[in-house]
Amino acid sequence: MFERNDEIRNQIWEAISGLDEDQLNRKPSPEQWSIMQVLRHLNLMENVITKQARLAVEKEQNVSIEKKPYEMSLDRSRSVEAPPHVQPPTEPERLADIRRDLAESHQALEQFAREHDVALLRSKSFPHPAFGEMDLAQWIDFTSYHEERHLGQIREIKQQLGL
Repeated sequence: MFERNDEIRNQIWEAISGLDEDQLNRKPSPEQWSIMQVLRHLNLMENVITKQARLAVEKEQNVSIEKKPYEMSLDRSRSVEAPPHVQPPTEPERLADIRRDLAESHQALEQFAREHDVALLRSKSFPHPAFGEMDLAQWIDFTSYHEERHLGQIREIKQQLGL
């Protein structure tokens, strides 16, 4: 269940390899995120998804949710503003800190996915701001699409900065 998540994460690390912290913290424009901010956003999202998934498992209610079209999140022509709790800080960050935090959040989500069987993951849910109620299996899969969307953003930022 987690293979796609790992594959996209590896592509992100490849996309930023060779860039220094100044380049990673540079914004193409004042209103855009830097690559480092994109990475922090991914970390914040994984933390929120894991936390919400743990809370959902504790609820007694079981659900049956149809598959949501979250693959549409790859369409970068549509923009959705990140909710405040997953917006990255504006201050520059260190790559070592981001790498550590992303490894920890990725491992926590993966561990959660492995600790629970798919039937349970499909029977618990919490809402997505754009797609509505999604079961936990969908949330885990969505994570890879969310990261792939931001991989495209990272590549755009690199191009805008001439890197």
